[in-house]
Amino acid sequence: FKGSYMRYRCFCFATLIRAAINACGWTKKYGVLRDLLEECESHGAFERSAALAIWHGDIGECVAALQRGAEEVRALVQDTSNHQSSHANHNLETYAETLNLIAICVAGFNVTNCADGTMKSSPVWSNACESLLRRPDISETVKSPPSIGVPYLRAICTFLLNIGQVKGFNQTIYDDGLSLADRVAFACRFLSRTDLRAFLDTSLRKCLKTGNLEGLLITGLDKRGIGLLQSYVDRYSDVQSTALISCRVVLPTEWAAERRACTEWLDSYRMLLNNWQMWHSRAAFDVGRCDHLRRLKGGTFQSSGGRRGVSTKKQFQIENELSQSNFPPQLWARCNYCNSSLSLSKLRRQEGIANSWLSRQKPVLTCCPQCKKPLPRCSICLLSMGCLNPYMELQRERNQYPRGGMTMMGAGGMQGSMEDLSGLANIPFAEWFTWCMRCKHGGHAHHLVGWFTKHSTCAVSGCDCRCQFDGIEKLCRPGSSTNRD
Repeated sequence: FKGSYMRYRCFCFATLIRAAINACGWTKKYGVLRDLLEECESHGAFERSAALAIWHGDIGECVAALQRGAEEVRALVQDTSNHQSSHANHNLETYAETLNLIAICVAGFNVTNCADGTMKSSPVWSNACESLLRRPDISETVKSPPSIGVPYLRAICTFLLNIGQVKGFNQTIYDDGLSLADRVAFACRFLSRTDLRAFLDTSLRKCLKTGNLEGLLITGLDKRGIGLLQSYVDRYSDVQSTALISCRVVLPTEWAAERRACTEWLDSYRMLLNNWQMWHSRAAFDVGRCDHLRRLKGGTFQSSGGRRGVSTKKQFQIENELSQSNFPPQLWARCNYCNSSLSLSKLRRQEGIANSWLSRQKPVLTCCPQCKKPLPRCSICLLSMGCLNPYMELQRERNQYPRGGMTMMGAGGMQGSMEDLSGLANIPFAEWFTWCMRCKHGGHAHHLVGWFTKHSTCAVSGCDCRCQFDGIEKLCRPGSSTNRD
């Protein structure tokens, strides 16, 4: 029984190792190494292609990749000889020569088995490889290498030099010049279980300290992953990346602190896009996120185990996210004088006095609720344009179309009902004001309908703009002559 249990544990560990290597991008379709190398070389990463080949035990592919990289560098020198300085071209030619030298060094690699069962490389070859590592263009002391693939060249040589030595792979797995994904896959392939755990713990602590998002490969989006995202935001103030990452998952309801942090990132990113006047991008972000949550709810995503669908608890969490992410269509206007928003949500933040003030006003507001200065005038009737009083309109809609009394207010009572702006969607658009996005002139919607039925240019004197009111003849005011026709 004990032997069967140990075999089962080894099988499970091997399965997890294969899954981890696959997550690091080392496994392509059908496990063909050549496909992985071609993908690297298509992006110009010949050094990484050679390193992956040698880590998979294919010396021939490593040599071929280095030779192709040298040819690519020489072709680049010929193409840019008229545009770059002679010093830059000399550095590239030297680097191409280094690639060929490393290819020759790898091709001459050979090991012998010692009496104690260990492997040892030839002293002559080891001395030649160590002298190659001291070249200025690939030395660790170089400050501006000609290629970001230089750390992979050093990794190739140090890997071959340290084969058969105790802790010989530490120089490779702790080389920050290499991608963390490659180092994790390397550790999964060559390290023991104890050394692998120690390496992952050390790498994760370093990622949390430096805010390196590559650490998500180790943590995933669990509590440690959310903490890593917070560390990244604190260090780089990049709320866009954290919002785009966190919006793809639905966290459990028990993770209150983590859910609150993700919500703050999403709200900050949406507010940032609005402040930059990138409203289309913000709307596309909201729509894309809701579509993603709907696909999750419908179970159209397939898990790694091949199962479709989601659990009842997970579906409840997704429905909760959807209810918080579906914002009603709305238009926020700002005052020309104080630049304050005219939205109802902004007015309610004034320590509870905004609702009482709105309740005393007429159904149509003709002034800014903040500074009390008049709104712009309509270019047709020259009267101050007014926006409908949201408070009065919501009350009118509730009185006209009751939805079961207090049940429509939800758990929050009257305060919760005032947060629901869905009733504003039933207000006729002709009662609102609109403007041209090109010349910024506008007026009451039903006045513009009458104007553009007979004219093609703007109603403001001296403005020759042909305002783009496509399909404006479809707008109508209840009870108007246009509607009766």
